[in-house]
Amino acid sequence: MHAMHAMHAMQRVRNELMSQSIRFTPKRELSAKQNLREFVTMAKDNLTLWSDLKDFAWNADRWPTTYSGIRFINHEYRNLPSRTTRLDTHQLMHPAFTELAKAYLRYRHTIHPQKSICMQIQALRVIEYVLRIDMPVPDITKFEQRHWEAVVSTIVDIPSRQGLCSHIQRTLKMLADFFILQVDPGFWSNPYVGQHSYDAINGANASSEAKLKKIPDQDALLAIAEVFSRGTSETQIDNDIMITCVTGLLMSAPMRIGETLRLRTDCLRDDADKDGKLQNYLAYWVPKSGHFARKAIPKTMATVATDSIRRLSKITEEGRRLARYMETNPDHFYRHANCPNVPDDQVLSSRQVVQALGFSNPNSCMSFVKLHTGSASLKGFTLDVLWNLVLKVHRRLNPHFPYQENPRNSVRPPLRMSESLLCFRRFQLSPEFNISPVLLAPYTSDTFGPYLSTGPRTPHAGNFFRRNGYGAINLKSHSLRHLLNRLGRSSGVSIELLTDWSSRATIRQTRTYLHDDPLKAASDGAALLGTIQEQEPLTPVTYEEAELYGQGPFHRSRYGICRRSWRAGPCNKFADCLNCSELLMCKGDKIAAEIIKLDRDNLFLTYTAAQRAIAKDERAASRWTEKAGPQIERLDQLLAILHNPDIPDGSPIEMAGEDFSHEKVIMSEKAKAAGVKLLDRNELRITYGDDLLACLELLRSSDNA
Repeated sequence: MHAMHAMHAMQRVRNELMSQSIRFTPKRELSAKQNLREFVTMAKDNLTLWSDLKDFAWNADRWPTTYSGIRFINHEYRNLPSRTTRLDTHQLMHPAFTELAKAYLRYRHTIHPQKSICMQIQALRVIEYVLRIDMPVPDITKFEQRHWEAVVSTIVDIPSRQGLCSHIQRTLKMLADFFILQVDPGFWSNPYVGQHSYDAINGANASSEAKLKKIPDQDALLAIAEVFSRGTSETQIDNDIMITCVTGLLMSAPMRIGETLRLRTDCLRDDADKDGKLQNYLAYWVPKSGHFARKAIPKTMATVATDSIRRLSKITEEGRRLARYMETNPDHFYRHANCPNVPDDQVLSSRQVVQALGFSNPNSCMSFVKLHTGSASLKGFTLDVLWNLVLKVHRRLNPHFPYQENPRNSVRPPLRMSESLLCFRRFQLSPEFNISPVLLAPYTSDTFGPYLSTGPRTPHAGNFFRRNGYGAINLKSHSLRHLLNRLGRSSGVSIELLTDWSSRATIRQTRTYLHDDPLKAASDGAALLGTIQEQEPLTPVTYEEAELYGQGPFHRSRYGICRRSWRAGPCNKFADCLNCSELLMCKGDKIAAEIIKLDRDNLFLTYTAAQRAIAKDERAASRWTEKAGPQIERLDQLLAILHNPDIPDGSPIEMAGEDFSHEKVIMSEKAKAAGVKLLDRNELRITYGDDLLACLELLRSSDNA
């Protein structure tokens, strides 16, 4: 560790000395194009940053840098998979702009080394893109106000637009200071701040709808859980084991997908908690925070975490064994289980070559040999000759061996492949190819996600969900981190503890992951202050929910459900509009017809329920049938009129009311003032039946006579 700190100290001193001697000084009297040429020449010929790194070359399309590799691809192909070995011309920046991009990056990181080089190359891509669509050759010296407006509109849909816009501004500002730009970017502002910032749209201050989108798809989680459960009784392919078990670990503690690279086979620990109960932990080095973390696993996930580590250890044991052998710089072929049992210098038959390299058929083996030797012949190979070929391919596939990731990216060296829980052999995660017994394939932070995506980066093996019969579902690894934080918060875990559990630097970052329901927060606050109300309004019942209760002594309306008992009798206000003499309807009104049909169907259900109650000796229910029967008949007549094709649409329809009109309301008020009680016809019908009403009608007719 002391040697590591000393090396970084020497690097800082070297950078300071270099920055004092090579700082670019533009000349005002020169044109912008002349300053540009001198800037590129100085960076190319006088600076030495990264020149000591393997595979670094000024004219290369890829550059290894101190922290990560970069590619000079254009904005349109920015999402090109990192596995792509060959880059075509149309995928690269324009050569004229590439020289500037290389000079800018080399100079900037010589003066002030940073880890944000990926964002800087992304900023350069956007600048090159807006210039290229405006002119045949992207000329940075002609950058103007309209190009800045194009930059702003180009990055509007990029999630990191706020930071990206800031990087673009800094890049343009430096080029203006070098008199390469002929405009002053100081007058331009970043539009993606304030209410348009990341915090406001997708961060700590985002809306509940935006935060809800960060939660994983429940169908995706259930599908992965189901495939995981099959592992106890079925033999699964390694790809399914990797997907389900890594998901199980991500659900056991809030990890970043890149942190899984730091898991050892013995990462599961246990200890007694403050209450003396057994607590399981995941222990590993967290690169982002720069410390060793011990993350508690919820009791409900302890078994899942244990099984996940056991299954992953089992399928990667052979990979670790091969990695340990590779670390010894061997001169002889790795003797795997199916390796031909012959001397290392004995000439092999074609079948033995295929067997040694682990291919399923001679054609695949011939393609492999031709790719790396130029000849498809399998004749004349010995195990020693084959081993030299294997080592050549191994160095290309594993550029950071014995590590899986670039050791320059972390102060503390990463795990060796022979120590890693996730040490896979080549094609081990590809169901359509045979696993290579002699080659390793580094597991990276980009290995897990594409198998759970339906996007363009989906591996050739296909989507995990489609392969297992679940259709096109997506899942992002980081959404599991959001879910655990929310579950922890809803369970009463403090923000401070969540911040520590998630290995974050500040509480502010944790708030991005949380969304406290305002109603729940108010309820919790009221409970804490002792002001909680004992009575709370009930949620309205929908028609669909009402079906769950069955039928009984109640009726539905457009406004809710009226709940009564059989003995209380039906409501005398029910369907009052359809008994009103003032109601005027229009033939052809589809909305009215649908509502009347719904009222009729609901009333029929109540009528049927009342008949069943009568059959069970509930005599009071007969009042419901007496009320509902004539009303159903009346509604049937009205529906027949509304659906009668002989009556033209637009015709007015007026129903003769039985017991309601505005005139009767006035008469009732006058009678009440005079001390006279007018009997309600509906009440008389319910109490005495239709016979009494018929007698009263007869008497009224006699009086008139």
